[in-house]
Amino acid sequence: MLRFAFRKGALAGLLLAGTHFLAHAQTISSSNPVSIMTTGIVGVTSLQTARLNVLNLQPVIPGVTAIVCQATLEFYDDTGALLKQLAVANISPTAAASLAFKPAVSSTATGARAQIRAVLVTPSPFAFASSPPGNGSTLPVPMPIMPVRQGCSLMASLEIVDDSTGATSTFTSDLRPMSSYGIFSMTSVR
Repeated sequence: MLRFAFRKGALAGLLLAGTHFLAHAQTISSSNPVSIMTTGIVGVTSLQTARLNVLNLQPVIPGVTAIVCQATLEFYDDTGALLKQLAVANISPTAAASLAFKPAVSSTATGARAQIRAVLVTPSPFAFASSPPGNGSTLPVPMPIMPVRQGCSLMASLEIVDDSTGATSTFTSDLRPMSSYGIFSMTSVR
């Protein structure tokens, strides 16, 4: 009975903590887990261009195999509709990729602007290992899923550029993770 109470308490603690690991462990919609980061909503006028930039932070080290990163750069409006998307298969170490978006806003209306946000979708930086150690024999208790960090590291920024001067009027590198929710099975252990 004490063993069940401990497991129940540990599960409740994980759920309350809302860890990044548990959110990915619950995701069942895809066989390849992804990490989704978003900016807040920003306004862009017809005289401006929004640009989402992504930099691979991995260093170039002579004699070491380079880690290239995959990413999908996206722009959404304030209703959640996808406005523009770019899938990049490989961003080399210390290299960058970007996606520009020019809103279709009437320049005649006073204060007219498109409300948008930028989204960066990457393969999850964590892989989940759940096989038991040793000879592969099964244990009487389900193994917890353990996160293992993979090698890709990207940094994103969003800038709003004035088309006539080329000057950046707004800049942010504050992207927040979007939570992943899914269904996971609960098995009772006796």
